Amino acid sequence: MEHLTQQQLEDYALRRLGAADLLTASDHLGECELCRAHVEAGMNGDAAFFALHEEAFGDESGLSTHLTAEQTAEYVDRNLSGESLQTVTDHLAGCEPCALAVADLRAFRNEIAPSLDREYSPTPITIAPGDSWWTRFASFFRVSPVPAFGGAALAVILLALAAWLVWRRTDDRQPQIAVAPTPVSQPSPPTGSPSVPVPPAQPQAAPVIAQLNDGNGVLALDKEGNLSGADNLPATYKTLVTRALTTQKIGKSSQLEGLARPTSSLMSSDNQKEQFSVLYPVGDVMMTNYPTFRWSPLEGATGYEVEVYDAQFNLVASSGRVTNTSWSTSLPRGQVYSWQVKAIKDGQEITSPRPPAPQARFRVLDQNRANELAKARRSYGSSHLTLALLYADAGLLKEAKQELRLLRRANPNSDLPTKLLRQVQSMRN
Repeated sequence: MEHLTQQQLEDYALRRLGAADLLTASDHLGECELCRAHVEAGMNGDAAFFALHEEAFGDESGLSTHLTAEQTAEYVDRNLSGESLQTVTDHLAGCEPCALAVADLRAFRNEIAPSLDREYSPTPITIAPGDSWWTRFASFFRVSPVPAFGGAALAVILLALAAWLVWRRTDDRQPQIAVAPTPVSQPSPPTGSPSVPVPPAQPQAAPVIAQLNDGNGVLALDKEGNLSGADNLPATYKTLVTRALTTQKIGKSSQLEGLARPTSSLMSSDNQKEQFSVLYPVGDVMMTNYPTFRWSPLEGATGYEVEVYDAQFNLVASSGRVTNTSWSTSLPRGQVYSWQVKAIKDGQEITSPRPPAPQARFRVLDQNRANELAKARRSYGSSHLTLALLYADAGLLKEAKQELRLLRRANPNSDLPTKLLRQVQSMRN
């Protein structure tokens, strides 16, 4: 694999790449850890990460801006319903910054929840001249005769004062493994003294063999195969998570079969530099049945024509003459397709790909699987591991890699997310 040049890395970081070069660089960065590290070293880590997210998947939330503090608080307090709830839920499914903000607000609210169930009455407070600003500020809340605030409303007020602390907690969360206390042996009573009954020893918890921060909670698997932190998941999804934590492996999806084959050595030629190539989709499984076909431009070409065929090589769609390097169309679900693009230059047609190059094949996911994944994303969108396993099982490798990268960010001290990510990356080969 050839790495990006220094100039390409700089142009990518400064957003100076053209459409075709940007897409090629984004696909490469999705596969190459080394180049992605160079890009992140030159950019702010979070900014680079979310920029890559937007370039790879676009804005899928349906909102052009992030959630307001009021929307976030109402969502955490479960005060939204109807269209408002659906709008915020769809936005959180595609906006990682807002999803992290909701998770932090919910955790912050849960921490202060015990203090929100009490009434606070005025008490005389004596403030010494040397007291700190925090002591003076805290005394204001002890003196004020106000009832308990709503959970998220008070959380928003306090979060505005301690935002940087809450944000650091997101990055610094470390898995907490409960350690059973070591039983202490009881001394034998002296000879001749009355025997004292010894209480039975409490059974020790099975040791934890895998643990990950995942969304709003912690997934933990003990040596006996008991999974905790996944009570909201259905039984089939729990089995999927348990198997992945036990084996630390993700199996290759059957949906990927027949979509790619090794490139022939006969492809190398002196004329290869003059040819153009198809870019996307190639060897992909697609959630949408309205794919956008992209290809690199051919210098001097006056137009292009895209042709899409089914598995029996019947022509199912054609673009006609177009002048740009992308085109979209609707296709029936649950089928495998191949496609090619013809460039018209000097009155001649130049086709890509052409033998001995492999066909550009892709699969459109069937409707039942697409509905299942959409429902899982709405219901369990905070569990990156669950979504990654579901996407990988459906052959949606780009979506699975995105969820595993988010899981890796939440678990910097665990090598399991990285190990699973590498397995998904190798499935394209």
